[in-house]
Amino acid sequence: MPASSEDIREGLSILFENFWIIRETDKDVYHQLLRIENDLKRVTQRIFGLRLIVHAKFIKLEKIPFESQDWMGITTFNEPMDYALFACAMAYTEDKSEGEAFLINELVDELDLFYPERDLLDWTNFNHRKSLVRVLNVMTDMQLIDTIEGKTDDFATSESNEVLYKVSPYSKYFMRSYPEDITQFQDWRELMQMERERADEETSTVAFRRLMMEPAILRTEENDRLFYYLRNQQQYISAFFEKNTPYTFELTKDVAMLTLEERLKQQTYFPMLKSADESLLQLTEMIRESDYAPDAYGCIHLSKNQWLALIGQHATQNRKGWSKEYRESVDKKLARLILENGIKWRFFAEDGDGNVTILPTFARNTGKYPQDFLQKLLEEDDMPEEEFDGDEGDSSEQNE
Repeated sequence: MPASSEDIREGLSILFENFWIIRETDKDVYHQLLRIENDLKRVTQRIFGLRLIVHAKFIKLEKIPFESQDWMGITTFNEPMDYALFACAMAYTEDKSEGEAFLINELVDELDLFYPERDLLDWTNFNHRKSLVRVLNVMTDMQLIDTIEGKTDDFATSESNEVLYKVSPYSKYFMRSYPEDITQFQDWRELMQMERERADEETSTVAFRRLMMEPAILRTEENDRLFYYLRNQQQYISAFFEKNTPYTFELTKDVAMLTLEERLKQQTYFPMLKSADESLLQLTEMIRESDYAPDAYGCIHLSKNQWLALIGQHATQNRKGWSKEYRESVDKKLARLILENGIKWRFFAEDGDGNVTILPTFARNTGKYPQDFLQKLLEEDDMPEEEFDGDEGDSSEQNE
């Protein structure tokens, strides 16, 4: 019996929001997906071009992005050393059998041999020990290793603190296998290029995968063919996402994205309920009312001084309702705080000279203080009402 659209909707959500589903720890979810395995495989392969692995111990959707983005990665990793140590630690566990125990200092000795620039490792350095702690915590959280005795965080205090681990049954299934010898590649870009050539993906597969795995797709000179497909197949794409996901497909001249009408617990979305995001919403109104001219792809380019002037004007008009940190920041610090938050959400980009590009994704938002809040500020500060030009509404996301 074919799976219902509700079953597919829930199954896709589970697969895309989790690295894998472990049978031992999520037995009900594992069997829920197993019951509709064939239907899920048809959708993930035909629509997204992704491989669904169904194993006796786990179920995993290999979520390979079309291209790497600077925001991708392990959120708890802070620096390149974290990733290098993670790869080395995975190589170490690869040589061990399931359930085999090892001490943290045994791992440290091997990392000195595996690490590509071994002379740079110094376990008397707190930052290096802390990096390894982050790696081991991620490996534990992902059930690649299990802690038998001791606390991983204690290693950050002193390299003499011991912790005992064992290799989990899932460790050998974390890394992807390749038929080619990957040592032949000079860097990760060559590996990604090989992936694309081997997949030989159609435009439709690229479109659906990027929509599902990226916050937004921006129109560029290189992807006009993709946007041609999105425009011509807009009705089909919209119908698929409305039927099989909680998302709504939105397409403008320069941006394609999926949006949510309701907040879901497992999702990261904009705006979050915090002052930093509210200040971004208010900034869209100022930009929309300005005379900045976008380029052919909907981007607005500002010099460093223009950006500082814009934020200064923004602060004068809106800062009274912000958090203490934003309210009390001088303009240069405030400009940096707002810029970094906007870059995190992929609304802005910055070049090496401090010039700022406002991306067309930012135009999707708008926000103003509610009229009753403006009135309260007027009463508190005894300010003339004509200084405010607030419409009824609140700082919330709206259609452009």
